[in-house]
Amino acid sequence: MSKTTPRDDLVPKTRDYTVPKTFALAGMSNMVSGTITNPIDVVKVRMQCDNQNKGIYQRSYPGLLRGAAKIARTEGPRVLLTAGLLPSLFREASYSTIRMGGYEPVKKLISPGNEALPLYKKILAGATSGSIGALCTTPFDLVKVRLQTDVQRKLPNMFVLLYRTGRDEGIFRGLWRGVGPNIGRGTLTTAAQIPSYDHSKHFLLELGWFKEGPVLHFLCSIFAGLCVATANNPVDVVKSRMQSEFRKPGVQAKYRNIPQVMLLIVRTEGLQGLYKGWFPNWARVGPHTCMTFLLFEQLRRISGIKPI
Repeated sequence: MSKTTPRDDLVPKTRDYTVPKTFALAGMSNMVSGTITNPIDVVKVRMQCDNQNKGIYQRSYPGLLRGAAKIARTEGPRVLLTAGLLPSLFREASYSTIRMGGYEPVKKLISPGNEALPLYKKILAGATSGSIGALCTTPFDLVKVRLQTDVQRKLPNMFVLLYRTGRDEGIFRGLWRGVGPNIGRGTLTTAAQIPSYDHSKHFLLELGWFKEGPVLHFLCSIFAGLCVATANNPVDVVKSRMQSEFRKPGVQAKYRNIPQVMLLIVRTEGLQGLYKGWFPNWARVGPHTCMTFLLFEQLRRISGIKPI
């Protein structure tokens, strides 16, 4: 009996991978994760800017839980939920969309074939997409940090603050203040997060220990979150310090560039100063990474796009 070929119109058509769809899914998953983890982010930024240059043990926010309790007691629980939330959502919708949505297109540019990429090429792809995202979205990040460290609640809303910062401090020297450490943080975050998730997932799949699914996604995203918090915390502290400082015309800024800020922190607070807020950083980025990748993978499946 001769083999018959199925008619083309009867064969189920699979949806093609599309870059815009991946960008949109990345943005959606990160905005949900960012909203849920905003209280932890508020405490993290407060701890990173806490009692600057006065020694590691002179702290107003001594840990994640006690810091959150103090903010809720003195400023109200609403602050934990809403401080910096709007610029955070704008940032997630742009920065995270670019860095996660751009990861696979950059991988394809680095290696157009379908062969498995070595880890260093995945890190290069993550660093590239992360640095582009951070460069484009620094103003949202700056406003987020300032609103989150505004203990007296005297600052206006995000849009007015963006306008005033550009007017009073300059477009590039004001709104893009801290762009260096922000790019460094974005580069380290994406270079650590997506490649560690991608590589660990395929490593476990090749061993045959797990099948593609939520359990595998959860375990690999936990590992990725730990890598991110450890890699980006020092430059994240530098970024928070630089962006929380308001520049005054004619007055030299206390925090000028990454090496100067790092040296100042180490000299006055010790090496531990660079890891201020590590636990809330991990407590935020761990669940954020888990929720992001779990949502991202499920949305990809629903949309007919293959897993990462």
